[in-house]
Amino acid sequence: MHPVYEYIVSVAILLLVLSYSFYAVNSVAVNQLTLVKEEQLKNIANRLFDKILYTPGYPLDWGSNIYINESNLIDFGVHASTGDLQKLDIDKLNRLIYEYEGIINPLYIPPETAGRLLGIYEDGHWVYGFRLLIKSALNVTIQPLDSDSEVPVKYKVKVVDYVGMDAANALVRGILCATYIIKEGREDVLRYDYNIARNLTMLDGTTILNFEEPEVPHQAIDAAYALLVTVNYYGLQSQGMWVRGERVVNLINIGDYLIVNLSGFPPSARFVELTAIEFTTDFNIILNPIINETDGESGKIINKGRFNYRVYKLANPITEDVMFIGIMVITRGQSYLIFASRPKTPIVVDYRSHSFPVAGLKTETIYGLFRIS
Repeated sequence: MHPVYEYIVSVAILLLVLSYSFYAVNSVAVNQLTLVKEEQLKNIANRLFDKILYTPGYPLDWGSNIYINESNLIDFGVHASTGDLQKLDIDKLNRLIYEYEGIINPLYIPPETAGRLLGIYEDGHWVYGFRLLIKSALNVTIQPLDSDSEVPVKYKVKVVDYVGMDAANALVRGILCATYIIKEGREDVLRYDYNIARNLTMLDGTTILNFEEPEVPHQAIDAAYALLVTVNYYGLQSQGMWVRGERVVNLINIGDYLIVNLSGFPPSARFVELTAIEFTTDFNIILNPIINETDGESGKIINKGRFNYRVYKLANPITEDVMFIGIMVITRGQSYLIFASRPKTPIVVDYRSHSFPVAGLKTETIYGLFRIS
């Protein structure tokens, strides 16, 4: 393996703690509970745990292929089709999220579809119920300490692990970025500047990041600012972000597509430049042109038009080391950066059959540690 690729994989992939809960329900019409032998339930839970997490499903690219939906998905699994054994596919996981940052996910795969393909949902009834819960191994919170200033440059970062314990001596790295528009001839062009800081957390899991303010030329149209953070705690990795101003739109990323919720847009809002800005785990910045796919060909892309959203396609395929992807929006004379985190944190997925858990039911819970990319 190429040494650069090894470095990207070892740093880029978010480490997660995953719990898979499984419970038994009788599928007869009266929905009465029946006793299930403990060993039998454990065996079924282990089998489904392996099936969901260690097989990629079919088609292999069903996560990023927007033409695959609940009607033509042939096999269900969320493992990455390439890579190591503990690697899950971020696009497949994103399709298990019903509502994402205020957007009803038009590419959502209902749990009934997964249950049917797994053999635990038959004739409109659950034979066995399940819950797939994936959470970040580390939770990151960011607080600007000079929030009264126009551009905060000092931030407090708090890191705790998945059981709520303070993460002391974690390496925190941050990039404070400004994006802005300048005129080049008759064109509006997206430009950026940034500064990087790093520090170790103290015993209480906190640290301070101090930055120099990014430079924005005076002739630039109003700039937008964001702080993106990565954390490494003895091999566990996670990420967090802070953006200046309100979230004027909602954004999700699935495969090479960006889905933007326009319902919250003021009438004057618009994209300044059809360019996405991507940040890798090494804090490399990639400008990626985006193409409006909503008009004309929208029916061929996503056919649930009752949702108020717009679809953009990335001109260049997104690479697996990209942890944040954003767009710049201007409304009411102010600019904003809106980001989608890859994957969504702190809870990546909470995917389940009907009401779970239910008191009195026998449950079997299995835990595992996985990477997502």
